[in-house]
Amino acid sequence: MDNFQPSEVGLTLEQLTETIVHFTADFFGFIAVAAVIAAFAFYFGRNRIVPLVASLYSATLLFLYMPYDLSPYGGDIVPIALFLVFVALGLIVFSGLADFLASNSVGILGLVILSAATAGLVIAVSIHILPFETFYTFSSATRALFDSAEALFFWLAAPLVAIFFFNRG
Repeated sequence: MDNFQPSEVGLTLEQLTETIVHFTADFFGFIAVAAVIAAFAFYFGRNRIVPLVASLYSATLLFLYMPYDLSPYGGDIVPIALFLVFVALGLIVFSGLADFLASNSVGILGLVILSAATAGLVIAVSIHILPFETFYTFSSATRALFDSAEALFFWLAAPLVAIFFFNRG
């Protein structure tokens, strides 16, 4: 106890407060993304969330294996915009298959869980694949949930598992 410094308590409290505030802000962002996905499903029909998830997967693959360099065209916003274009194109393509992909409408509980899993997928893709860190720095607590390779795998698998359990006809 002879080596105790009172300033260390203040620093630790400051770090704890900062971690809680940043994680709360990130959690609010997660809730906002999940709410936007749920609002999309309510507005366009609850059977449209499956094509949205399919378009996110296809956009991720197209973006990862695109052979063109986007850096001369204007910073980090261009890859994010291109990813969103891929998502929109995938949504148009997979919306025609909505009746085939989703034989019935997802229930409210399924929609909430599928929206949360899809929001996790979006945040994991934002951290791992897109240059999103130039616009927003995630907290260490959020990075612990999304930053590892194992976390990316689980967030990639989460919407598929949710679709399997909640979209059975």
